[in-house]
Amino acid sequence: METPPTPSHGARVALRKKKAQRRLVIIAAAVVIAAAVSWYFQKSFSLPLQRLESFRNSTAPASTSSPSAQNFFAPSPIRQATKVAPKKTNVLTVVGVISETNAARVANGGLPPLTENVTLNDIATLRISDMFAQQYFAHVGPQGESALSVASSVGYAHLALGENLALGNYAGDAGVVTAWMNSPGHRANILNTHYTQIGVAVREGMFEGQETWLAVQIFGRPASDCPAPNVNLENSINLSEQQISSTSVELADDKTAIDAMSPPSGPAYNAQVEDYNNLAAQYNALAAETKSAINTYDAQVIAFNACLAK
Repeated sequence: METPPTPSHGARVALRKKKAQRRLVIIAAAVVIAAAVSWYFQKSFSLPLQRLESFRNSTAPASTSSPSAQNFFAPSPIRQATKVAPKKTNVLTVVGVISETNAARVANGGLPPLTENVTLNDIATLRISDMFAQQYFAHVGPQGESALSVASSVGYAHLALGENLALGNYAGDAGVVTAWMNSPGHRANILNTHYTQIGVAVREGMFEGQETWLAVQIFGRPASDCPAPNVNLENSINLSEQQISSTSVELADDKTAIDAMSPPSGPAYNAQVEDYNNLAAQYNALAAETKSAINTYDAQVIAFNACLAK
């Protein structure tokens, strides 16, 4: 049997170099593959959860209660005790009563005059007709009728409403206004700075068997003076807050489920995280939109209340 030839020294050196090169190639390939696998798992199977934007902790809740308008002011009616029959000097006029009323406002603090309003005149006329027809002298009739109910029926939306009543044969327009000014409650109505309009009705007629005059003053401030906060915006905010609340609960449940997954990687984990992030993005967008709406609505409430206070 022949003995194989022994490789020369140069051949052995070349062979070792080739083996070393192959090992280097294999190691480099392994490093590249390992890096690629690590990147793949990090990017595809270990997605970060989207951060939720703060909502309730960073903004005050909207003022959803409707700001209240001024109350209805109706002091106890004044009635002249004397039973003197009407004379020419007792005649009352709408123009005269309004003029004397405004003169009293100017003389007491330089208050701006009230503007005569046709609708308020109509309310006063309906009130005086009802009192003569049903023979009562009060701010509320036997069937519950009042200046408030009449204002509602004729469509006078108001921020403030008041009524002064007088029964008797006073010394003309100046006389009846003087009588009101001598009564603290009626004086307060005449000098009320919240009112901007006035309506008056006067009539001579038979009341409880006596010929007498009846005078009605209706004071008002129309709702149009102070634009109210947008009700539709308020309703929209309430609905959005409900949706935000329910979505917050859903996100919390999803987060709990994701945290419980083991291992925190892989296709199922990735799909769960992606669903969570999509919902979180919707939550954040709605929260930002609702914050803006709340700021707008609260600004309207502040402006409305400031207007009422004037």
